[in-house]
Amino acid sequence: LSFKHYNPKQKVLGKTMAEHLRFAVCYWHSMKGGGADPFGVPTRVMPWNDGGDEMEVAENTMRANFEFIEKLGVGFWCFHDRDISPEGKSLSESNARLDRIVKLAKKLQSDKGIKLLWGTANLFSHPRYMSGAGTNPDPHVYAYAAAQIKEAMEATKELKGEGYVFRGGREGYDKLLNTDM
Repeated sequence: LSFKHYNPKQKVLGKTMAEHLRFAVCYWHSMKGGGADPFGVPTRVMPWNDGGDEMEVAENTMRANFEFIEKLGVGFWCFHDRDISPEGKSLSESNARLDRIVKLAKKLQSDKGIKLLWGTANLFSHPRYMSGAGTNPDPHVYAYAAAQIKEAMEATKELKGEGYVFRGGREGYDKLLNTDM
């Protein structure tokens, strides 16, 4: 399935190249990643991230995302829940924020003819997950992670995602006390 020239309509083993190679714009890297490396500060100018209200910024970023995808001519996008919607002060506030952004994303998908390839939960950025999510020894953190995954799965289903990615990011243990050897 290697190729030197991408022709989306060319058939390879009975499927078009577009069917084999479902290119997607990854929301975090394209819309939120600032272009920093371990030795410097962010280098990208992203005007959609300017503003005061977190939800206004989230909505502006979602609109910029679909404009970018449309200009690229890519058919899919993918996301982590906290990339597209900021964390709230509680799980219910975080869920309400995600629901609001999903409603906007669903409209933009319909308007632009762009599909969701996959969604997932960000179970690594918040300090609560410093010792993992699904492997966290704190039952409250574990329960929070499970509830966050449930909401991210529902968001992915609402957006008719082709799949859901189970990715913990920080799973395992950071000391032997976390694991009964």
